[in-house]
Amino acid sequence: MKIKRINTAFLLLALAGMTLTGCSNEDIVNVNPQEEGTGNVSFSIVEKDYESADDAPKSRAAAEEIKPEVQNLGNGLMAEVSLVPDTTHRAEAPKTRAINTPTHYTIQAYQGGVKKGELKGTFSGSTFTPDGGYPNEINLPHGTYDFVCFNDGVTANGTQLTVNRSDAATARFTIQRGVVINQKPKQLVTFTMKHAGAEVSITIYYMNYVFQGKYSNAQHVNEKGISVRDIDWDNPLEVYKYKLETSANAIPETMVYDFATNTSNYPAKSQISKTGKLDFELPAAYSTPGQRLFTGDCLALHGYFLPKTDCSKFKLTLTDGEVCGINLAGKSITVPEQTLVEANKRYWVVIRLYLTNEYLYSDGKVGPRDKNPTKTPIAVAVDLGRRIAVALH
Repeated sequence: MKIKRINTAFLLLALAGMTLTGCSNEDIVNVNPQEEGTGNVSFSIVEKDYESADDAPKSRAAAEEIKPEVQNLGNGLMAEVSLVPDTTHRAEAPKTRAINTPTHYTIQAYQGGVKKGELKGTFSGSTFTPDGGYPNEINLPHGTYDFVCFNDGVTANGTQLTVNRSDAATARFTIQRGVVINQKPKQLVTFTMKHAGAEVSITIYYMNYVFQGKYSNAQHVNEKGISVRDIDWDNPLEVYKYKLETSANAIPETMVYDFATNTSNYPAKSQISKTGKLDFELPAAYSTPGQRLFTGDCLALHGYFLPKTDCSKFKLTLTDGEVCGINLAGKSITVPEQTLVEANKRYWVVIRLYLTNEYLYSDGKVGPRDKNPTKTPIAVAVDLGRRIAVALH
């Protein structure tokens, strides 16, 4: 991908002739007196996509998901829950892209922990528009600097950068340490902007059952922000609903990162409490009203969280709906793997639901044993959607 370079400059001195008389002692602290002159600094800024939560090269066998935990939900319903690494693009470097929509960034130059310059403005393609009161071209005296770059999802207070959970989806920042400015007339500093938060998805699959319906004319936007068609389900009672929640003060609400000490703390904690229902992810453009739909999966959560959020704090409770006559209300599922998410990483929690007590009877009917005590079972129904059963001996 061609990286569009946005030429800006940093200047800490208003006039070259005022290099000494116009600056305080703080302004020239840690500047190597043996290095003379100034250098224009240009910037190349790209934004990086989310990376796999498990991106180390591994064998195919080792790349499989973490061993799942089986949870008995009762009434013949079992849940297999696991954290699955997104291995789709493990062999590829996470994609970066040039800034293709106007984005407001702040760039700061530090030397010895002291801010030596700041630039604010909007980057769009190859165009940089500085904010009022900020220069378009300035330069830095030769020396060694730490550069900080962040967008408006991040709040700066000295060397501390603060991100709230509400901004975890869009906040980006990066640090370039120990950059030596010693070239004339220009020098490049490259910023690769990463997400401050992590992306987490929870998906529910019915492994031996499918929901059936037809695509509707009406549309809505799902958890991933995709416009999808509403579904007219054949059996509305089977459209299960759920609640995803954590206990109070279970996940970070605010992160404060101090780049001077390279440490983070989380002064505020909060909780999740959201509801949803069986939904589909196929974009509306790929479906036609009246077209038949067969599905056995649902996206229960697509969200963005601050680093150190523990996925094992999530609890999903089915609040309404049924499947094969089994009432789903009150059945709860937890995430067994304690995983503290990291910035710019992608996580996927998979919940596989199995109906374990469905039998085919001699009269051709299918159902659980407790509701068919007088019938003779002849096979175990292993896939109700595709009408597959294994004969009993």
